[in-house]
Amino acid sequence: MKVTIVLNSNAGTLRGLDPQETADRIAAIFRDAGHQAAAEVHGGSAAIAAITRVCAAKGCDAIIVGGGDGTVSAAASAAARSGMTLGILPLGTMNLFARSLGIPLELEPAAEALAHGRAVAVDIGEVNGRLFIHHVTLGLHPRMIRVRERLKYGSRIGKILANVQALWLVIRRPPYFRAEIDVDGVRQVRRTAALVVSNNPFGEGHLPYADDLRQGRFGLYVSTSRRWTDLLQLTAAVTLGAIKESPLLERMTGRAIDVVLARPDVRASVDGEIVRLASPLRIRMHQRGLSVLEPRPGEAESGAGEGRLATGNRAQPTALAKDTLEGDAMTHEELTKTEARQGEDRKMNKVVLFVGLPLAFIILAILYMMWV
Repeated sequence: MKVTIVLNSNAGTLRGLDPQETADRIAAIFRDAGHQAAAEVHGGSAAIAAITRVCAAKGCDAIIVGGGDGTVSAAASAAARSGMTLGILPLGTMNLFARSLGIPLELEPAAEALAHGRAVAVDIGEVNGRLFIHHVTLGLHPRMIRVRERLKYGSRIGKILANVQALWLVIRRPPYFRAEIDVDGVRQVRRTAALVVSNNPFGEGHLPYADDLRQGRFGLYVSTSRRWTDLLQLTAAVTLGAIKESPLLERMTGRAIDVVLARPDVRASVDGEIVRLASPLRIRMHQRGLSVLEPRPGEAESGAGEGRLATGNRAQPTALAKDTLEGDAMTHEELTKTEARQGEDRKMNKVVLFVGLPLAFIILAILYMMWV
């Protein structure tokens, strides 16, 4: 294969390293595996521009992108629209999409796994014409991001403290909005402080990312309480990967979701970026709409394996211009909660206040360090 490697020199993992030397080392790994490889290093918006240029030119078989979740999201959008195969080198700290694909989180093992990996087609979502690979969120999460961005900090520790402060400021007076939600033709009205749509349902027992990006359906999560103690408990549950067990979260799945809000537009987080979206939000699944490189079975742990990628084996993603969506019959799951169960849960609030609050802040601090 002919591959182009683009590294974002602003990525956290590259701090303290020589980005060009790192890029050359990654290119050598791909050449040793039998591929033609060229490497580029750019910073910030220049990296996004380079990714867009490479995808539009279609002068190679695959583009290998190294960066954080924001860079990866932009690269996935460009690759999906052009039909290019995307390989991800996780240079951020959360690396949620890479985790879903089973890519090693260390740089060189990740490069080895991709160089000996395979091309497969995975799902990608779209909201009002904007593609996303991980989430669209309304309410609590985007407001926390906005508050945090207004706080001043000059160090990594300062950023952690700003994140905790933003959580405290928002969770004490959380947003609360009315949403008419249509999931695969089933309409319902909810009042909530937080709404999340994920590209395939989140898995259990780990950070919030999908275990399988080929399920062809979104995960929809709606908080059922605006009490700050409940939201704090819910935040801890999401961080610890205990979503299924939380009685404070209503869960559904579907392939087509419309969200109608009272206001004409809303601030939302799309893969971590704050954007304005017009109501109604029309969220659609492009099943197998993105071609990506993933490790061959058994290689995620070793970072190497036998065999090389061949262009003839490349998965062909579904064209994003198609109006119809392919797949099995639509799945719709809705978990309801009774007042009695919520009442029992709130008996634990005192425990949460004195035990869960410090624990949740510690977890969020660690999570924030990983995110940035």
